Amino acid sequence: MERAMKKGFTLIELLTVVLIVAILSGVALPQYRKVVEKAHASEAQAMLRTIYDSSERLAGEFGFRSYAALVAQKGQTNYSFPRMDMFDSSNLPTGCSLVDSNRTLQCSRFSYTALVNENGVAYVKAEKRTDPYKGVSFYFDRENQQLYCKEPDASSEACDIFGLDTL
Repeated sequence: MERAMKKGFTLIELLTVVLIVAILSGVALPQYRKVVEKAHASEAQAMLRTIYDSSERLAGEFGFRSYAALVAQKGQTNYSFPRMDMFDSSNLPTGCSLVDSNRTLQCSRFSYTALVNENGVAYVKAEKRTDPYKGVSFYFDRENQQLYCKEPDASSEACDIFGLDTL
C-alpha cells in the first residue's frame, strides 16, 4: 500500500521563513525610516531655495541688492512672506500658515523663516517640527547658497543622516 503524500509545509520550513522575514525587517525598517527622513529633508531644502528666490525677487523690486539689505533698511515686518510673490495669504502651500507677525511660514513638518542671522551671516532657516529629529534646523546661506544643518543636541547624528555640514 502506498501512502498518500501530504501537501503543505513542515514546521521547520515555516519557522525558517518567519526567521528570514524577521531578520530582513530588522535590517530594512531602520534604513527605510532614514530614507523617509531624507525625503522630508529634501522637501525642506527645496522650500528653502524657493523662499530664497522669492525674497531676493522682492528685494529687487524695491531696488535692493539682497533681501538682507531690504530688511536692514525697511524692517522685516512689512517685507515678510505676504509680500513675496509665492507666499501671499491666498497662495500658501497646503497645510501651511503664517505666524509670528507673518515672519514664519509654519507647515506640518517644518517652520520656515526667510531671514535669520547667525554669527553675522544671513540664512533662510527651516526647523523640523516633528519626531524623529525634532528641532534640527536646515540653513540656506544667502551669500554662498550652501545648505547647512544644526542639531539642538550635540550627540545627535541627524546632520550625518541628512548628509549636510554642521553650522
